[in-house]
Amino acid sequence: MGEKVSQLLWVALTLHFSSWICAAFLDKTMLKNLAGLLADVNDIDYGNPQLRQTYDYVIVGAGPAGCVLANRLTEDPSVSVLLLEIGVGERPAFSDPAMLGPMLMGSGYSFGYFTKPQKYGCLGLKERKCSWTHGRGVGGSSIINNIIFTRGNRRDFDNWARAGMEGWSWDEVLPYYKKIERANIKGFDDNGAHGKQGRVSVEDCPFRSEVSKAFVASAQEAGYPYLDYNAGGDLGVSFLQALSKDGHRVTGGNSYLKDIKDRPNLHISTRSWATEVLFNEDKTEARGVRFTKNKRYHTVRARRELILSAGAFETPKLLMNSGVGPAAHLKEHGIPLVQDLPVGRRVYEHGGLFGPIFIVQNVSHAERNLLSLEQVVTLDEILRFRNGTGPLTTNSIESLLYVKSPVASNPDPGMPDVEVMQSFTSLSFDSSYGTRVAYNLPDALVRDYFDPLVGTRNFMFLPMLLKTHTVGRVELKSRNPFHHPVFQYQYFEDDRDVEALLYSIKEVLRIAQAGPLQRMGIEQYTRPVPGCEHLTFNSDDYWRCHVRVLTTTFQHQVATCRMGPPGDPDAVVDPRLRVRGIGRLRVVDVGIIPEPPSAHTNAMSYLIGEKAADMIKEDNRVRF
Repeated sequence: MGEKVSQLLWVALTLHFSSWICAAFLDKTMLKNLAGLLADVNDIDYGNPQLRQTYDYVIVGAGPAGCVLANRLTEDPSVSVLLLEIGVGERPAFSDPAMLGPMLMGSGYSFGYFTKPQKYGCLGLKERKCSWTHGRGVGGSSIINNIIFTRGNRRDFDNWARAGMEGWSWDEVLPYYKKIERANIKGFDDNGAHGKQGRVSVEDCPFRSEVSKAFVASAQEAGYPYLDYNAGGDLGVSFLQALSKDGHRVTGGNSYLKDIKDRPNLHISTRSWATEVLFNEDKTEARGVRFTKNKRYHTVRARRELILSAGAFETPKLLMNSGVGPAAHLKEHGIPLVQDLPVGRRVYEHGGLFGPIFIVQNVSHAERNLLSLEQVVTLDEILRFRNGTGPLTTNSIESLLYVKSPVASNPDPGMPDVEVMQSFTSLSFDSSYGTRVAYNLPDALVRDYFDPLVGTRNFMFLPMLLKTHTVGRVELKSRNPFHHPVFQYQYFEDDRDVEALLYSIKEVLRIAQAGPLQRMGIEQYTRPVPGCEHLTFNSDDYWRCHVRVLTTTFQHQVATCRMGPPGDPDAVVDPRLRVRGIGRLRVVDVGIIPEPPSAHTNAMSYLIGEKAADMIKEDNRVRF
């Protein structure tokens, strides 16, 4: 039933909430076929430009950073830009409600990436693999993510600057964050940290449950300050600041491209898979890129620069397939070496878990009925969403708590190492097949652990490790540019990562004893996760097991094309994002982030795009 209702919602939203859609008269096959038919109809039309042989700038990848670059670089009408995107144009109706993000993670709007089988984490998932899906299409992962807007702690950026990455201190990046934003944040709107005229809408979620208010109040009662976690310090609690406008999803495409896509100096080519960077004869400068479109190979030249914004996985894969990467690894695959650089030698990830879960006894009649997706997918709720109200205006994450554990590697008392997300519901709310695919959940686990909660008002916490001690690699499977990369990463290889999450769980359990939550009559869900039944529930060993069995990812992989100061042997790009040893080539995506940040990466992607655009303009103004 969940899958059928999910498909109905897709269809209803695609048809702009037409009230004449009636699922009762449509069987599952008809719904599936209609949804598939409408998928192409509702893509934004970015045109089918007659491609030139040469552009001033060629950008590979239309994620948030690539969309920003395409906009900013074409502000000069004398500059020509080609933006290549491997996916298609956005489906605004399909992706508009953030609650549908997990369903889209299992669609053609994402790469179906998975980790290798895990030894220490993801043990309860299919084949012991975690999903590492990344978005594809104009807007990249902003089409399918959870619309959470977190900038990171000022200490992240100040540490980069102290390490020699000039221009990346908090005081230097804050103006860019403010330039990005068109903020509507109650209580923090006038604290000087937010912008009002930017292209990206950041707002309080229009829907805020009684649970979220009680949790924020309980966390304060337990000693955590109420703060604006986007103002530079984030050790405390607050309500979510979301990438939405009146509850509707904001993406790189609809923020930076939708209104300028017809600029004559901008060409956007979708369904275009870049396969090789082209160099000059002595391999010292990038000259263009080879890509496929409509089953044909094309070559395009970049007069000024080739800019790779394909993401933390596709950018390093393209570089390595083109001969830029670790010499020994490229030799394994018979790829001629152009430049020996540590591409893909590092990848950091924000791992986490589903749980703990609480059942709620004392809530209003309205919230008591928010028990399942079926009860939200009604004509009344769809119309409320259209008007910017109701539960469909949230992604279910309502508030964030930042915690510093005893195993944190950074001694600074103001630098947290775990973020805890509070969700107004749990996975019992959405039993759709799409959500199971998104998180690689086996049917048996859902049936045994989440299904007993169906029909109850419950909510869940999702602790997420920020400052992981575990580090992995991204490698090539082969020299075939169409093969997925290989992820040499083992969750919780370092036990300190489990201990940090354990500490955050115990903090949540402590906060749950505070008055505001207790007055809601909350009760902890005590069914053990399958695989941990032999351990005493709520013991430290039980929760260590829970972390390792019910692991989840939040898709924040970074550092695959790591930025570093001069002389840093682990760096791929310099602080101006230029690939070392090769002229006219930059990387502008979250792969340049040098260490795991205390933030979700979407906001940082916009930041990187805006800052890179200014650097590119400055550097090329001198050259030309």
